[in-house]
Amino acid sequence: MAEFAGTYSATIDDKGRVVLPSAFKKEMGEMALEPLVIEKSLHKETLDIHPNKYWQERVKAFKADLDPFDEDDDSMLQFFYQNFVKITMAANGRINLPAGYLKYANLEKGVQFIGMGESIRLIAVTTSEKETMTKAEFLQKLKERRKRKQDAK
Repeated sequence: MAEFAGTYSATIDDKGRVVLPSAFKKEMGEMALEPLVIEKSLHKETLDIHPNKYWQERVKAFKADLDPFDEDDDSMLQFFYQNFVKITMAANGRINLPAGYLKYANLEKGVQFIGMGESIRLIAVTTSEKETMTKAEFLQKLKERRKRKQDAK
């Protein structure tokens, strides 16, 4: 099982192409030969890159909660499928990002790849500088979550 971790800088060329960091490509192993899924993040103006294997598990879990004959569920399904695209990665790790996805995440030149466990976040350098959680914020949120979990017992 791949687990992506770390932060790597990269540059997007004028044609919307970027090379996946070699550490992430290596972590993918055989999954690098399968399509990748590029998703517009629901929480931030970033892109999330998923190996197809992990994405299929996510799709299955999402669809399990939906009734295809319910109008609201149908709308949710449509939104879900409009929010991602499957792409292939070149042998050298290069991926072509669709123009609409570049625009959504404000990606131009300098970007960062951030390992997120089973996925990889692609974020504009200018955005990452603004949205990084501080060590103090992280420790405070961790403390609060641990306390809630302990109180729930």
